[in-house]
Amino acid sequence: MAGQQLIFKDLSRYPVMAQALDNQWLPSDLAAARQRANAPSGRSPDDVDASAAELRRALVNSGTLVVNRAYFINNQAVSANYLPSADASERQAFVELLNGRALVPFLYSERDPAAEFAWTNDAQVHRAWQRLLADEAEPALVRFDWDDEANREATESINQFFSSRLTTLMRLREAPLRTHLNISLAQARAMKEGVLTDIARWATQQDLYATITREAVYKEFLTRPGTEVHEGLLREGEHVVATKQLIDLLYNLGVPKASGVTALTPPGSPPRSTLQELRDDVRSRPDDPEQIGLLLRDVFADALHRAVDGPRSYGSLSLSDITRLRTTEEWNSYVNALDSFVRGSFRDGRMPTPEEFRAGTGDVAKLHRGMLRAARRTSGTQRGFQREMKVALVLESAGIALQVTAGEEVSLLAGSLQMATALAGALSVRLEFFDREGRGARSGLGHSLTLPSLQLRNVRKDWEEILKSYGGRVAETGSSPRRGQADQQSPNV
Repeated sequence: MAGQQLIFKDLSRYPVMAQALDNQWLPSDLAAARQRANAPSGRSPDDVDASAAELRRALVNSGTLVVNRAYFINNQAVSANYLPSADASERQAFVELLNGRALVPFLYSERDPAAEFAWTNDAQVHRAWQRLLADEAEPALVRFDWDDEANREATESINQFFSSRLTTLMRLREAPLRTHLNISLAQARAMKEGVLTDIARWATQQDLYATITREAVYKEFLTRPGTEVHEGLLREGEHVVATKQLIDLLYNLGVPKASGVTALTPPGSPPRSTLQELRDDVRSRPDDPEQIGLLLRDVFADALHRAVDGPRSYGSLSLSDITRLRTTEEWNSYVNALDSFVRGSFRDGRMPTPEEFRAGTGDVAKLHRGMLRAARRTSGTQRGFQREMKVALVLESAGIALQVTAGEEVSLLAGSLQMATALAGALSVRLEFFDREGRGARSGLGHSLTLPSLQLRNVRKDWEEILKSYGGRVAETGSSPRRGQADQQSPNV
């Protein structure tokens, strides 16, 4: 087993972690059903099906899917693939994915993947997992460190991340909350002034020397009184589902942030950008340029996956279909392109040049289409759908917007630089994704990032420095649209 003991730096084939494999994850509509008075405890078949579809989507869109060891046992969408009742071909495919390092269990503090859990679980499922490991599967295992003391320090930082960020939720801006949580602006405002403020106040009253667990947050604010967290029953209240989504999103970022693995959020749930991590008043401490660049990469990667792929894309594929797909040239080219662009172009916190941005996003979109055709061919099904993605990076300050769109030239919107020479303003960074034919609504990343080094007296000089470091060329439109009009024009430039 020693040769299978890995640390995160050993994961070289586009590793990701998928939030939907968290045993508490539910899309908003299914979460709302857990508030009903007659809702049964435990996960419904619809809950399991939703998670199973996301398991398949994550296996298609990654080279290595890292999964918390606990989820192999307490998530039925995962355990159903190796129980004695599993289809023989699906069980064999599951073993192949484990032995081929497509699925890699993450061990939090334990050293043995078959170890007993400190918390209650289904004993029958646990025994099936132990038999699988003893007789058929020898997966690679990943920890932060195989030195227990070093590993303990790393895992403690994850606990502190969740505990400390609970107090930032009340500072999230209302407009992005409205968009990402699919609630009204009035609801977003009430949520900030109500439950999110209550959570922040409660968090500051907890023991300073103890970490705050997600279970404790659930019991205090989300779980129906008189029930246990594992039963999955939610209390009444219009903000409960949206609050659960925020808490789950925050909880599932701890390991990816500490390990450098890409975190994927499932369509139908709020994206990573909901937490507005790029805002300096939300970040717990000032970040250096490299850390900001890495954060931009992580937020971008999540949005890229949400744009290029939808929740119904691969849910109909079997694990056997996926193991065959992962041997095709089309799949390998697609995953290599993802890895090269997301981890290569953003390496060490740098931003890709406009040429790299256009080429990288263009390659991902093109190769995704080819891979999708291969998936249909491999599985023999015509279910699913195909999208043609368009990507734009927008940098904006004082009414001046630089847009870099995949496959298009760089253009300067919103007027000439000369009109802003005496102004000063913050730099706003947005990554936008939309269908090339214009079908459906665009989704943008409405982060505002303030860089003090760019708040000089002369915006013209600021922009020249930005463009020089970014490697961009500017073509001025000569017009001066109203504030916000540049965003509206972005798809047509």
